[in-house]
Amino acid sequence: MYLTWSSFNNLRLFLMACMPIVIFYLIWLVNTSESIRSEEGTLLDLICWPDGNAIPVIIGCGSIMAVVIELYGLYQLFKAGLSKKEYNVVNGLFYYVWALIIMVILFLAIIFYSGLQSTIIRAKIKGGITKAMFRYSSHLPSKVAIDRLQTRFHCCGRVNYQEWFYIPWFMNEENTERNKIINHKFIADNVPYSCCSTDELYPCIHHGVMQEGTIYKYNPKKQLTIWQAGCEEKLISEMMSVSWRFNAVMSLIIMAMILQVIAVRYLHTAYRNGLHVGNKITCQAYLLRSTTDTELPKLPVKRKLFRKRKPRQARTLQWITSYSTTRKLIQSSKSENSSDEMLKPICE
Repeated sequence: MYLTWSSFNNLRLFLMACMPIVIFYLIWLVNTSESIRSEEGTLLDLICWPDGNAIPVIIGCGSIMAVVIELYGLYQLFKAGLSKKEYNVVNGLFYYVWALIIMVILFLAIIFYSGLQSTIIRAKIKGGITKAMFRYSSHLPSKVAIDRLQTRFHCCGRVNYQEWFYIPWFMNEENTERNKIINHKFIADNVPYSCCSTDELYPCIHHGVMQEGTIYKYNPKKQLTIWQAGCEEKLISEMMSVSWRFNAVMSLIIMAMILQVIAVRYLHTAYRNGLHVGNKITCQAYLLRSTTDTELPKLPVKRKLFRKRKPRQARTLQWITSYSTTRKLIQSSKSENSSDEMLKPICE
C-alpha cells in the first residue's frame, strides 16, 4: 500500500477526530463502574464479599489506563503533522500501536472474566441472601444489606415474602427455639419494615400479614401492603443487565481500537519510510513486514554445466595441450636466436 501526503494527513486527522469519542465512552465506563460499585456492588459485598467490587474496580482501572493511552496517541498524531526535524514520532507511534494491542487484549480478558464471574456470583447469591436473612437480628451489616436490598429492588425475601415467616428476624437467636430454625418451622407471619410497598395507599401491615384486621379493614386475600416478589431474581437480572451494558460498550471500544491499530500502523510505516510534512512524497506503508519489503528480487543465475569427460579423452586433451605449449616455446627460442644473429653485424 502506498500513501501520499494528502492521504497520510487525512487519515491522521480522521483518527484525531474519532479519538475523543472513544475517550468519552471510556470515561463513561469509569463513571458507571464507580456508581455500580457504590450501589449494587456494596449490596453484593454484604451478601457475597468481595464479588461486588471486583468487576467494577477492574473495569474502572482498565478504562483509566485506556484514557491515558488515547491521550498519548492523540499527542503523537498531532506531532506527526509537524516538522520531522523538530518532532520525530517514529518511536512514539510504534509505542502507541503496541499499547493499543495490549489494551485490546486486556479488555477481552475483562469481558471473559466478567462473564465467568457473573455465573459464580449467581450461584453465590442464593446462599448469601439466605445467610444474611438468618443473621438479620444479630448482625448489623446483614440487616443493613437486606434492608437496602429490599428497598432498592422492591422485593421481600429471597424467593418470596413468606420466607420471613420461618426466620426469627425480629428477636435474638438466643430467645428463639433452636429446633424451629433447624427444622424450618413456622415462627410468625411477620416481615421486616423494608418489605413495605410504597405503591400502596394503605398503612403498611408487616406484622400479622396473613391475619385480617378490622381497624384498617385489612384483607390479605385481596390486597397486601408489602412487596411480593423475591429479591434473588431481581438482583440477578439487574446484575446481568449491568454486565451486558459493560460488555457492549467494551466490545465497541475493542473494535475501535483494532481499527486504530491498523490505521496507526500504516501511518507509522509511511512516516518511518520518509513521508512527512517536509518530504511530501509517495511512500510505501504496510501492516505486517514481509520479505518483499526488505529484500530485492533475486535474478536467476546461469550456472555452467560441467560434463564429465571420459579418461581417454581427458588424457589426449592433456597431450595436445602439452605439445602445443612446447612447440610455442621452441618457436620463441628460434625467434630470439635469429634476432641476435641479425644484430651482430650492426654491433661490429
